[in-house]
Amino acid sequence: MLEVTQKASNAFRTFLDRSDVQGNAIKLVPERNQDGETGIGVQPIEQPDPSDVATSSPGVVVVLAAELAPMLDDAVLDARDTDTGADLFVRAQAS
Repeated sequence: MLEVTQKASNAFRTFLDRSDVQGNAIKLVPERNQDGETGIGVQPIEQPDPSDVATSSPGVVVVLAAELAPMLDDAVLDARDTDTGADLFVRAQAS
């Protein structure tokens, strides 16, 4: 199961607290990049779909689109601070 760190959860909470964002949870979805490769997109949602997969996330509900779950099963979603805000990245879980 994808693990979401406290830093990533805080970044999602900040995103969801914006007045221009409608939703109370986060859904990670496949998204095609400009180079044609598949990346991960972030969508605010009100309610997960029945096919969505739950994650381990402190303080905010984060779900995965079903097609992403196998790729991120043993991963950690983390964040680092940058001059323009939080930068999310995926890394392997420690053994």
